[in-house]
Amino acid sequence: MNLLLVAGTTARASSCRALTALIAERAGHTGRMTAGELDRSLLALPVLDPDRYVSGELLEDPAVGRLLKEVAAADAVVLVTPVQHGSLSGALKNTLDHLPDTALADRPVLIAATASALHNASGTCDHLRAVVRALGGWAVPTQLVVQRADLTDTRARTALTSRIDQALDEVLRFATALGPSAHLAS
Repeated sequence: MNLLLVAGTTARASSCRALTALIAERAGHTGRMTAGELDRSLLALPVLDPDRYVSGELLEDPAVGRLLKEVAAADAVVLVTPVQHGSLSGALKNTLDHLPDTALADRPVLIAATASALHNASGTCDHLRAVVRALGGWAVPTQLVVQRADLTDTRARTALTSRIDQALDEVLRFATALGPSAHLAS
């Protein structure tokens, strides 16, 4: 199974990137997934131009074409976002806005949020879950809400690894239940 990891930040080093790397590592341990990260430059697309989107002109943009190709090649997607003002990052939202309404059709999606404090992170995952539904995806029940300390403290990291494994198992089970995805048939 081809798993596309999207760290919702343009930063080179961040808690999102650290969590994405840990998810990729755990996916490799399943023996059933190969994980690749979305090119970070695709999170720096210009703000969505609705006129170019509606006219179809936006599809001619090479960066948008790369984004569509990478998403289309994925059997499942992981979306990791930093909590920014109680919601997902603008970079991630803008990137997802460039996708057509069926971009995640019939594919499992693992949702995760990183924050310095957890009080807004669950709401962030709720926002992201709504976006996944709008794109036709199936968000798995287990979401990852991660404090930055969870990535560095040994005991917390062990618990986090267990939650990641549970979520990845759900991704595999959802993919099996959904059967061959519509994106693979085309």
